Amino acid sequence: MDEGSDTIKKNKEIAEKFTRIEAELPLFSEPRELFEKLIVRLHEEFAVPFVWLSIVNRSDVGGLVRDLRSSTILADRLNVIDEAQFLELAPQSEKPVLANKDLHPFYRLFPKNKKFFIKSVAVAPLTLDGRIIGSINYGDADSMRYEPGMDTSLLQHLTGAVSSCLTRLLKTNPPDA
Repeated sequence: MDEGSDTIKKNKEIAEKFTRIEAELPLFSEPRELFEKLIVRLHEEFAVPFVWLSIVNRSDVGGLVRDLRSSTILADRLNVIDEAQFLELAPQSEKPVLANKDLHPFYRLFPKNKKFFIKSVAVAPLTLDGRIIGSINYGDADSMRYEPGMDTSLLQHLTGAVSSCLTRLLKTNPPDA
């Protein structure tokens, strides 16, 4: 096979992985379950060494944060961050941010008392009713894994589907306020 065929095959395999994960989203009945299973699936399908959540510290997501903190799976994979600090890293956009240089500012996204050895990061913003509430973060020790300029359309599509699922779950099964 030539290099072009290999790239097409690899891209198709990646798209199929995103599709498999997205197909599971309707199966979840509560936000905690959604993120517990999602983080595990992302790690399994893509062999991403570090996957975690950042949620902005805002009153309208306080119940969600409490619900996520009650999970033993998410306890060390959740970071609550000041909204202004978050927006410095991921401006008010649903487009994922990729970085592999000057990662120090992204350390603010790490869960408390957690350090990851990363050389590249992808920050995929989550929304609730169209408003940014945080992100799913992907980190890797390979500096080439997430490079600015890479196509993020599949990642953005998945995160949009996760955001829609989260909105649905919070409307049908809201955590205690």
